[in-house]
Amino acid sequence: MIIKDLDRVKEVIRLSKEEEEAFKEVTKVYPFSSSLYYLKVASRSDAVRKMLLPSLEEVDPEVQKFGQDDPLNEEGDKKTPFLTHRYPDRVLIVTTNQCPVLCRYCMRKRNWKLKPFVIEDREIDRAIEYIKGNPKVRDVLISGGEPLSLPVEKLERLLIGLKRIETVEVVRIGTRLPVVDPEKVLREELLGLIEKAEKVWINTHFNHPDEITPEAKEACRALLKSSAPVNNQTVLLKGVNDSADTLERLFRGLQKIKVRPYYLFHCDPVKGVMHFSTTITKGLEILRELFRRISPLAIPYYAVDGLGGYGKVPLLPKRFKKVGDHYTFESFKGEIFTMADR
Repeated sequence: MIIKDLDRVKEVIRLSKEEEEAFKEVTKVYPFSSSLYYLKVASRSDAVRKMLLPSLEEVDPEVQKFGQDDPLNEEGDKKTPFLTHRYPDRVLIVTTNQCPVLCRYCMRKRNWKLKPFVIEDREIDRAIEYIKGNPKVRDVLISGGEPLSLPVEKLERLLIGLKRIETVEVVRIGTRLPVVDPEKVLREELLGLIEKAEKVWINTHFNHPDEITPEAKEACRALLKSSAPVNNQTVLLKGVNDSADTLERLFRGLQKIKVRPYYLFHCDPVKGVMHFSTTITKGLEILRELFRRISPLAIPYYAVDGLGGYGKVPLLPKRFKKVGDHYTFESFKGEIFTMADR
């Protein structure tokens, strides 16, 4: 069940007067949508509540003055209406602007204002032909909106079409469905298609340990059984997960269910999202602390996406420097040691 109106929200979660007023005001600009499942998760988690419910900060000109609609210039690198080609060996296909849950920090918040769209069959074919004509493309990212919300027949046309292109080695599906509506992942026709498509990797999107529910675990387990590796992309969000304690619990929790923490994204400067943004320095401080606490297998890349289309840049805390013909290093305990440059 998808919930979009205030009265239905209030049947599930008790709102303060301020939250109710914010809902009425903000949804004039940015709509609201949630699955019943995720609204129930929000009713018992302040962090999830903050990611889900509208805030007046979204429409505050002073708070949002540094935000842009398309800071990463995805529109500028489009080669077809639905396909963006920036990196030599990778393309992005944005299949829809529809999601069961509209996360308030969404990087494509600009698309919420558009008429609902789903990629048409002819545009799927056009994207496939473009990829066939560019044999350097080995990795295709399918995103949205929520690509797993597409009709299975349409998703099959895309995935099987990509499977047949010999030069395509990896097809990544960026999905939040295991987090926000995990029951929808368990459809036999969807899991069967993922297994049939063979090249599929799942990149899901947990931001907080409260989202790792028994239902979400079951959805991830089903995806793994369908032969798709499952990685996770987290966004660093002020007031939600911007502490080493919270991210340690999140990344350990993901590792327990065999979901690899892959990216920790610095929050993109998107209009309507700036109130979630931390400093880059804060992100590096958190990462330094995580290296002291947990195995690198549970630590994602911390990455900034360059404004204007420069692409992703992974960042690491500076824990070494060269002095003459030696390097000086900082251990995970903060101890200093040196090694010769040979």
